[in-house]
Amino acid sequence: MSSLDNKSIPGILNNFTEGLVLLNAKYEIVFCSDLFLSLLGHSSEELMNKSVEHIFPEKRKELKSIFSSAEYSESIVFYAVVNRNNNKPFTARIRIVKNTETDKDVKYIVYIKDNTPYQRIRKDILRKTLTVEHLSKSRKIRDGKLDESIFEILEMASRAMNTQRVNAWVFDKGHSQIHCIGNFDAVKNKLVDQKDLPRIAMPNYFKLFETEKIIITVDAHKDKKTSELLEIYLKPHNIHSLMDIPIRIEGEMIGVVCFEHTKSSREWNLQEQKFGLVIAQMISLALETSGKQKTRTDLEHALKEQKVLLQEVHHRVKNNLTIIASLLNLQANKAKDEYHKTLFYESRNRLNSIATVHQLLYQSKSYASVNFKEYLEEVLKNIQDSFASDSQEVIIKKGINYVELDVSTAIPLALIVNELVTNSYKHAFGKLKEGTIEISLIENNKKVFLRIKDSGPGYDFQKTCESSVGLDIVHGLVEQINATLTYDNQSGSTYDISFTKS
Repeated sequence: MSSLDNKSIPGILNNFTEGLVLLNAKYEIVFCSDLFLSLLGHSSEELMNKSVEHIFPEKRKELKSIFSSAEYSESIVFYAVVNRNNNKPFTARIRIVKNTETDKDVKYIVYIKDNTPYQRIRKDILRKTLTVEHLSKSRKIRDGKLDESIFEILEMASRAMNTQRVNAWVFDKGHSQIHCIGNFDAVKNKLVDQKDLPRIAMPNYFKLFETEKIIITVDAHKDKKTSELLEIYLKPHNIHSLMDIPIRIEGEMIGVVCFEHTKSSREWNLQEQKFGLVIAQMISLALETSGKQKTRTDLEHALKEQKVLLQEVHHRVKNNLTIIASLLNLQANKAKDEYHKTLFYESRNRLNSIATVHQLLYQSKSYASVNFKEYLEEVLKNIQDSFASDSQEVIIKKGINYVELDVSTAIPLALIVNELVTNSYKHAFGKLKEGTIEISLIENNKKVFLRIKDSGPGYDFQKTCESSVGLDIVHGLVEQINATLTYDNQSGSTYDISFTKS
């Protein structure tokens, strides 16, 4: 930059993509590039030898400190509002560099660029970012409300992309047609109806969905890719540019989201393509969430139906067992001797023990397990009522804790209690006027302990087992639930039963 008289220097400076201004030590303009003059709408004669303050009047007070900083820095960048000659101001990006060459006429080089396009891009990016942020927090999407979600996504996408029509489509199972699940029109500010499009009418366009990630057309009327759509879709809706982006769920393409620009052609830049991909993901999320919500609702409905059916089954089983128990009771009343009457009563009590489980189950919230404490209380009450006598008082002492048991264990264990307590009633007290039966139930670390003890004189357990049907039943039931049974007769009869819950 040894001499500005050199004719090649202005030509070189005019090739810069930024406007250039050269200043002397007095901050006076000694050269302006053509681009700079074009930005401000001035001629060279109007600016030559004018102070730099003439260009940046709003920065008048700050300019000296800015140029002083340029003495010690590689470059200084700042932004300022610059007035054009036509009184249309714009925000400029200004960079000041100190001239390190020997040319004494030029001390500073000022680079200036219209920052308006970058501001526009920044605002556009911000608008799209806020749209994505809002949709990522959408309650409609999270709650699986598909229609509301699609409207919200398409409306916000249309505003952010500044395009009139945005619509979402899903393929049928055979990919023979594509169904519109939402078509937002910004002019009408609502979702408008859109008919399904059959593959048979546009086979080549459908094939593009299988081969291309994004389908983009700047001039859809002339583009070969969209020629099949011209008469049946593009012209009726005045669509000139398209951007179709696949909607995928778990990698499988299930539909497309279409951005449709009307009235004029449009370039779709990379930023817009990326935004479109995010919108496609939002629609995919809305579809998945809605599908899961529907599945959950269907399961809840099926579970409710199953609950009602199970409740009805347990209720009917309990009623049927109760009817059989009543028949046995009638038969017992017709028995001609005490022995046969007792057999009928014992069978009735066993049925009542089983019926009690089904009664608790249809009254319970759970059909897999029962509160055995509540169950045992009911079984003991039935036995007491059965053996109630004016000549003998039998007191039952209970130390029963809350224990949850599954049905396959609860019924056998209740029958064991029925047999052993019945046995005590029948044989432990003889002609005594009173007696005591103690029952305890505890659970410790998934191990259940049941003890049944009476105040009678006890008996020879082994010998009695050989002739007692009731004790045969007990042994069979003990094996069924993988329990252990021990007997002691030192101070009455004591039965200890223990098993581990599965």
